Amino acid sequence: MREIFIRSIIPGDEEALFRIYSDMELCLSSGARPVKNMSDAKDKMYNFIRAGDTFAVVHTETMKVIGVITVRQDVHRFNRNAYMLGYVLHRDWWGKGIMALAVEYLMKYLFKNMGADVVSAAHFVGNNQSKRVLEKCGFVYEGTMRKDYLRFDGAVLDSCIYSVTKEEWLAKNS
Repeated sequence: MREIFIRSIIPGDEEALFRIYSDMELCLSSGARPVKNMSDAKDKMYNFIRAGDTFAVVHTETMKVIGVITVRQDVHRFNRNAYMLGYVLHRDWWGKGIMALAVEYLMKYLFKNMGADVVSAAHFVGNNQSKRVLEKCGFVYEGTMRKDYLRFDGAVLDSCIYSVTKEEWLAKNS
């Protein structure tokens, strides 16, 4: 498999973000707000930089940003040591194990360096690519939150919630 690495979003990433977020199918399946032009992409880039919680997934061989992964406090849990991941990957890289690798990198960081008790992620009902990523990474299905997410186009969607506890991650990675 081709290697990737994770880094902060930096000025100059707007072209890559435009390539990713101008794909309407990707945005519909992930809930990410699409961009219409380079100005929108630049705004998105600076919003990511300001927030400091979104990282670029970079293909090592080409040094191109091919995806984005976000780490935030888990909004569904009253635990400061609970984190939630969200991710998007350019369509050319779907089905190659790239996002699973990025998720693994971030889980390792969260459990080893940030004191995470649990890491969660969600996908919309029917998003089988994201479901496969989470299952491959050892996430356990917790349930479906009905009418959980108001997407940019006004659709209200159900979210399938998954998580991995620190103990589960340590058992798998020891």
